Amino acid sequence: MRLFLSTLALLLAHVAVSIAYVPYYGNPSPDAGVVAKIPINRRGGRVYNPQSVADLARFNAVLQSSLERYSRTKRELQGNRVVRRTLPLPDKLAPIGEDGSWYADVELGNPGQKVQFDIDMTSSDFWVESTTSVHGTRFEASDSQSYFSEHKFVFRDCVGSLDSLVLGDKKFNIEFAHCSPPRASIRTLNPSGGIMGLAHSSLSQTSLPHFFEDAKEKGKLAEGIFAIEFNKDDTDSSAVLSLGGMARHHDDPLYAPVKTFGFWQILFKRLMIDGNTVLDNIQGVIDVTSPFVLAPPEDVRMFYNAISGAQPLANGFWSYPCFEDPKIHIEHAGWLFPFKDSSLGKVKESSGYCIGPLVEADLAGLWVIGEPFLKGVISVFDFDQKRVGIRNA
Repeated sequence: MRLFLSTLALLLAHVAVSIAYVPYYGNPSPDAGVVAKIPINRRGGRVYNPQSVADLARFNAVLQSSLERYSRTKRELQGNRVVRRTLPLPDKLAPIGEDGSWYADVELGNPGQKVQFDIDMTSSDFWVESTTSVHGTRFEASDSQSYFSEHKFVFRDCVGSLDSLVLGDKKFNIEFAHCSPPRASIRTLNPSGGIMGLAHSSLSQTSLPHFFEDAKEKGKLAEGIFAIEFNKDDTDSSAVLSLGGMARHHDDPLYAPVKTFGFWQILFKRLMIDGNTVLDNIQGVIDVTSPFVLAPPEDVRMFYNAISGAQPLANGFWSYPCFEDPKIHIEHAGWLFPFKDSSLGKVKESSGYCIGPLVEADLAGLWVIGEPFLKGVISVFDFDQKRVGIRNA
């Protein structure tokens, strides 16, 4: 009888956590109809697969690219709030066409030209770069009847431009930086294509109008919202980017306010492994383009010290015994959400060790919450009310 009561008490405690009180942040989720649903894909396919041997060489290349993007910004005080701005740079925040980047096939100009736009959550600008390279998707401004530019430079080798852009089944008139590197420049050997910046306007390098603010002002968007939902097929590396709401009907997301204007940075109350709190008060940047969860080295060590048999690998990666994956949850807006993937794949074919989802990265105390968590949820990003919503997929 005593054993039964103890078991019942544990079950009730678990239920209590599951139905924890949800604090209220701002207004209810906006009732804005989705005006555009855009399929997006990861270039080169999935970076990791929990069922396969990890490609550590690719992991390291993608990791270095992420670290470079996040190191190109700074924090500063603006009035009574902290904002993140770009450092003075001779080049864009993110290169085009990198392996592992997410991209969308869109039509730019009239008649429409197919251009692949990379999704970038560390920049707020829309860029189009037309190089002499045979790689990528080149936009020919002279072939578009609707293209307009006063040929004023907004960045090195980039002029402010205006043209029509089809996202999903909706047409927008957008201002973007059209870049044409000189033939003598090494940049002209880079792939042609575009960048779709989805961060806040403080991270602009061009000072051109912010796409979401401009689209709302012109009545093209009811609300300044976008959402990202991974497709459920575990073998596929694809997702849906929707503008104006969520691509499919779901319950309202649970919202938390953005802590630092610029990135989509919010506070996660705690992280748990197998029901035990390991870390708390996590300042996390939501970034769907990251295939890893990046965290300060000391936090990563605390995380893996809670997993029996875990041991460090090179370049900030860690491994743990594969025989039982840890159950990882993170608390957002009063609710515990599970990590979709606790493994990035096996270390070797014959190895009994798997690579864990947290990777060491010195980003001044910030975490970057990427695919291992986001793959299991719908993420909603609200420019108007400066908040992030999350809901189980």
